[in-house]
Amino acid sequence: MPPAFLLSLALHHGDAADPELLIWIKQRLDLLLGLGPWTVVALVAILIVAFPVALVLFYLLQNRRPGREA
Repeated sequence: MPPAFLLSLALHHGDAADPELLIWIKQRLDLLLGLGPWTVVALVAILIVAFPVALVLFYLLQNRRPGREA
């Protein structure tokens, strides 16, 4: 008998997620937030850019601290 993970791969569908679930989540978010699609795109783009920038800034601030041994 093959390992269990091989059987789970055979049962997995090709989509990244259940399309019906994604539609339901999108409808609920639209209902709760009331934002347009371009507003959501802009917010996600800002988050995607802000996260690496924040990491670099955090690294630079930590690197400039006095008393740091090399």
